[in-house]
Amino acid sequence: MCFFIGIEDLAANAMIELLKKGGQRFITYDNIELYGAKVIQILHESGEKAVLILSRENTTALFRNYSEFFEENEQKGKKGIALKLDKKIEDLIQQFRGYLALEVLLAFMDQRSIQVLGA
Repeated sequence: MCFFIGIEDLAANAMIELLKKGGQRFITYDNIELYGAKVIQILHESGEKAVLILSRENTTALFRNYSEFFEENEQKGKKGIALKLDKKIEDLIQQFRGYLALEVLLAFMDQRSIQVLGA
């Protein structure tokens, strides 16, 4: 089986881990890419096939389809994704973790992938 991981799952799961570690509500696009690359590496190491689906078009769709959760923002001169202030970790977990394959969920939660977030 091959897992396709979109920007929405990547951003939401990165945000969950950042919130768990210290309450950070913003992640740069660069950090999202690093996190995604590490998640893919972890999946490949466990024998799973996985592909990231990252593009400007998909990112625009993220803001359109999940506008109640995310907005584009800039901090310290770096663009990225911010979680809206009225959303909590429980909201993200309910929306973005319930349907994930166990292998993908475990890769999102793996300490090696969390480390690249700087959390």
